[in-house]
Amino acid sequence: MPDRREFLSLAGIGGGGALLGACVGGEAGFASARAGSEGLDPTARALLDELRAIPVDDTHCHPLTFDDAQTDPDQFIERLALSAFPMGRYFPDGVYGRWQAGDASERATLDAEFDIAATRARVLEQAGDTVFLRYLVKELAAFLDCDATFEAVIEARNERGRDYASYLGALFADANIENAMLDMGYREGMDQAAVDRFKDAISPTNGRHILRVDTILRGLTGDDLDLGIDEIETRMMAEIEAGLDGDGNLGSPSYGMKSYLLPRLGLLKPHFDREAARRSWDAFRARRARGEVPAADARDRDDYWQLQGEALIYLHSLALEACLERDMPMQFHAGDGEAPRGIMRNQDPFLMEEMVRFERGGVMRMPQVILIHAGYPLIGRAAWLTHLYANCHFELSLAAPLIHHGMLRMFLEVMEVVPLSKHPVRERRLSPARVLLARRQVGPALPRAGARDLRRRRHPDPRRGRGGRPHDPARKQPPPLPSR
Repeated sequence: MPDRREFLSLAGIGGGGALLGACVGGEAGFASARAGSEGLDPTARALLDELRAIPVDDTHCHPLTFDDAQTDPDQFIERLALSAFPMGRYFPDGVYGRWQAGDASERATLDAEFDIAATRARVLEQAGDTVFLRYLVKELAAFLDCDATFEAVIEARNERGRDYASYLGALFADANIENAMLDMGYREGMDQAAVDRFKDAISPTNGRHILRVDTILRGLTGDDLDLGIDEIETRMMAEIEAGLDGDGNLGSPSYGMKSYLLPRLGLLKPHFDREAARRSWDAFRARRARGEVPAADARDRDDYWQLQGEALIYLHSLALEACLERDMPMQFHAGDGEAPRGIMRNQDPFLMEEMVRFERGGVMRMPQVILIHAGYPLIGRAAWLTHLYANCHFELSLAAPLIHHGMLRMFLEVMEVVPLSKHPVRERRLSPARVLLARRQVGPALPRAGARDLRRRRHPDPRRGRGGRPHDPARKQPPPLPSR
C-alpha cells in the first residue's frame, strides 16, 4: 500500500500520470476516442496509443450515493448541471423540498403559490440546451450500446442501474481510474457504511480519503456550542491529528486536506496571530448572540464570512501548517460554479499566492498546494501560478468535462508554461455519468496539443543545442543585439 504522504505521486503530480488525468483510459474506454481520432496526424495518433494504457488518478472526487440508481430526464439534468445547484434558492426556505417530496395534490398547491414547476423547467431547459449535454448523450449511448437519444440513454442507464454497484464500477473501469481521492467533507449525508459501499462498487479503483478542514470547523463553530477560539483550535488540531496520523477520517487514513475558504473570503493571507483571531471570533460571537449576523448564503453572504475572516484564516493556516509538517498536500477550492454558496468573484487563483508562499520569518516554506476546479474560466492564472511556484499544482476541472472543442486551446495554453508533470485533470463526480465523459471528452485534444508541442520544440531538453548537440557554453555565440 502506498505511503499516504506520497499523495502527489498517487495523484500523478511529479510524474507523467497527472498530465493524462481524465482523458486517458484502457482499450475499451478509448473506443469512442478512436472513432473521433481519424483526423489525427501520425504524431498525435502515436501519443494517443501511448496514453491508452496509462491509468488515471483522480485528484478530487466525491463519493456517490445509491439514491440515483433510477432517474428520469429532468432528475438526470438536475443532478448533472451546475446551474441547477441552487434550485431550492428560487423559492422560500424549505418550499422546494416540500415540492419534491409531495404528492400531486401538494405539488399543485405549491405550484399555484410559487410557480415551482415552471421555474424548474426554465432552469433545466437552459442546462439541457448545451453542447456538453449533447456530447454526453452521444458518449453514454456508445457506452450503453443504445440509440443516441436522451430518452434511450436514460432508459438504458436505468436498466444498468438495477445493479447500480456494477454500473458505477463499469464507469470507473472505463475511465481506467486507479486512485480516487475522496473528499469526505461533502458526501451528501453518507455514513461510513455508505462510503464503504461506494468504494467496494468502484474497486479495483482505490478510494483514498481527504480530510476537509471546513467540515471540522462546521462542527465546532456553531452557536449551539458557542466555543471560544482556544477551544476551537484545540479540538480542531486533535481532529486533524487523528485524521492525518491515524484512521480518524471516517474509519480510514487521510492522504491530504481540503479547504473551501477562498470562495468565501477571497484574498487569503496566512497568519498565526491568535489574539487577532480571538478578537475576530469574539466580535462575531457577540453579533451572533444579538441576532445581527446574516445568513451564510444570503444577500449579505460576504458580511457573514468577513465578520469571522481573521479567525478562519488563522485556523486554516494552522491546518496548512499541519500538512506542511507531514509533507502532505492541501487542496484549495479555487474555481467552480457553486452559486450562491461560493462567491464567484472570490474564486481567482491569484488570490491564493500568499497561501502558496506561506511565509514565516521572511522565508517561503513550500507547502504542497493544489488548486482544484481551477481550469475554467481562469485557467491562465492557475497555470501561471503553477509555473512560478514549484510547490503549487492545479487541475483542469471544470474545463473537463464542460468545455469540448475549447479543450485543445486550453491544453496548448497550459503546455506553454506548466511543467508536463503538473497537469492533473479531474471531474467533480456528483453525477456518475461525468466519470465517463471527463476522460473521453478531452481526447483526442491532449494528443493533438502534445503533438503540436513536440513539433514546435524539436529539442525539449534545454541543455541541448541546435541539431541535438550538447550545449557548450564556451562555443562561440552570435553577437548580442545592439542596444537601443
